[in-house]
Amino acid sequence: MPLIVLCGIPSSGKTTRAKEIEAYFTERQKKCVIVNEESMLIDKRTAYDNGKTEKMARASLKASVERHISRDTIVISDSLNYIKGFRYELYCAARAQATCVATILCDAERDAAFTMYVFFFDSI
Repeated sequence: MPLIVLCGIPSSGKTTRAKEIEAYFTERQKKCVIVNEESMLIDKRTAYDNGKTEKMARASLKASVERHISRDTIVISDSLNYIKGFRYELYCAARAQATCVATILCDAERDAAFTMYVFFFDSI
């Protein structure tokens, strides 16, 4: 089954869209898995602080995507995915399993997304 890669700036609606896609396929009796920082127990605040921790977080996300890709599972990669090379690595992993890939850009106005981002992290 396909790999769906969501990309966009923080607070652009990626997780909301991922949950909607998961609900759509679950209603149709398709196995669906969302791979994101939360499912990997990665703290977003510390994971993207510096290059070393970001590299480790991306490696964990990629490994989880590769682990879940199969003929009977739809995998949704719900992370920043803003690095073109990282998206290409996910594409290659999916193609190695002979499955298709869809990339969805969740676009939002930067000011509105930043306001939501600040509001979200201030409420934690």
